[in-house]
Amino acid sequence: MARSLFIVRLVQPFPGLEGYDAMLSNYWSAVKAQLDRQAMTSGAIRRVFVETVTGRGEDALVQLQQMNPQASTLVRGLTASGAVIEEFEDAELLAQLIDWGQCASQNLVSQQVREVVQSGQVEAAGARDEHLQKRLNDAIEDDDAAVVFAVSAQLPIPDRIERFIVSPPELDQLERWLRTKMEEARREMMERAEMQAGQAPDAGSSAGQPSSGGLWTPP
Repeated sequence: MARSLFIVRLVQPFPGLEGYDAMLSNYWSAVKAQLDRQAMTSGAIRRVFVETVTGRGEDALVQLQQMNPQASTLVRGLTASGAVIEEFEDAELLAQLIDWGQCASQNLVSQQVREVVQSGQVEAAGARDEHLQKRLNDAIEDDDAAVVFAVSAQLPIPDRIERFIVSPPELDQLERWLRTKMEEARREMMERAEMQAGQAPDAGSSAGQPSSGGLWTPP
């Protein structure tokens, strides 16, 4: 008996980024439309899983509302139609993975410490993957249709679950728009840094001393 899982990218908001909110709204509208169409053939969605959110039911929905208001609106609509928000993340395993990631982001000097951090990351990620797979496998029953809102494209999905990637054209448009904005911001930063470097006073002349090839020589 078939078990179906729709996989939706949990695209994050960027408050204050001009033009982004409208594109994000278009994305979530397209996701809803695609879920509605696919549910007509696979059955109504009965279970909802959200990556990086702990707890279940209303507690999970409150967390999602704080993190991603537009995604929470879609999920609330699914629950109004009878879907249940299942517990997905293990809070301790998620916290371990976040903490190891923060450690790895530091400029670690010791090779031994770097190896400890890398080992910790791998171990925590493996334990979390096993937990997520088990939650999906245990919660999705025969003839169930479920949806998972995934931050990572590498989310582990158990075997014997039919998966559908929800990827409307609006997602590609949004990602290309973001890449363009990031490239524009990078160029502006480089240009600003070059201008500041060009305007910096010469160290020798600022001291009232002549310079020769950048090296001050006594009179």
